[in-house]
Amino acid sequence: MSASAFIERLREHAASLRAPNASARSTTPAGPAAPANPAAPANPAAPANSPAPAAPAQNPQLSFWESPVARAAINRRITGDPELGPETYLARRHGPSIAAPHVVSLRASDSKLEIALVEAGSCESVTGLDDDERRLRVARGRVPEPLRDRISFELGTFDRWEPPEPLGAAVCRLYLHRREDLEAVLDRLAAMLVPGGLLFVEDFVGPARFQWTDAQLEVINRLLACLPPELLTDLSSTDGRQKRRVERPSLARLVAANSTEALRSDAVVPALDARFERVEVSLYGGAVFHQLFNRIMGNFADRPDLVGVLMELDALLTDTGVLASDYLWGVWRRA
Repeated sequence: MSASAFIERLREHAASLRAPNASARSTTPAGPAAPANPAAPANPAAPANSPAPAAPAQNPQLSFWESPVARAAINRRITGDPELGPETYLARRHGPSIAAPHVVSLRASDSKLEIALVEAGSCESVTGLDDDERRLRVARGRVPEPLRDRISFELGTFDRWEPPEPLGAAVCRLYLHRREDLEAVLDRLAAMLVPGGLLFVEDFVGPARFQWTDAQLEVINRLLACLPPELLTDLSSTDGRQKRRVERPSLARLVAANSTEALRSDAVVPALDARFERVEVSLYGGAVFHQLFNRIMGNFADRPDLVGVLMELDALLTDTGVLASDYLWGVWRRA
């Protein structure tokens, strides 16, 4: 990116911050995947589009996806409009291209995309699959009563599921990066989709097992060193400790805690591109904001300007190729 283009991006960002209600944009949380327990700390790979529950004093914002300013910035990266969530955008832009009436959704979340597809007339019905009853209860509870005969969430796994009819589309949110058999899953999806069938993906595609690169750790830790102490209080602790540095997690402890988390995250994009045709893909960043804001997001509640600048810094470093994106939103098509 040339110096003039860089300056122009900064000017655009500054103008967006001066717009009315800049701190309250994206009043409808955009997003594909909520934690199973909305009151619990966010999954480290949960995308910015995850729905953010209200944060009472005893439940401060711990992660970037709980910030309306961060969500608005990512909406703009994906849809071009800070107030337009990706689920509505996808239903409007790509829903008419769904070539068969049934859709499968792998891993239950907040039901927003499933609802948007049915309400837009993009498909007749959606089957959601998950092996976690807690996530299923959350997803089922968010489906409006009039749509419950068209949107169902079932206990089960994709490996054993057989579609009642050929699929017009499949939805994968925070699912593929956990699959050791990633290629087999995508091959099975391709076989189930009708010709021209669409695959909607939002996922963590950063370093496998969260083994952050030297470059992103340097950027994050230099930024932390510049922030005032009041913004560094670790909100997940009760002793007022400060977050001073981000380190790579211990592989042994990570595997012991969750053997599938970020298991194949760095293989997701190559595996998709090898089997499907890209329709629209947004690598919307996260190499900085993902871990920078982790456990301290609530401290920035009164600093939407600073959140906006840090989100734009992440975007600039991603767009110029200095850092790779940790998150992806995209649409692929079966040939």
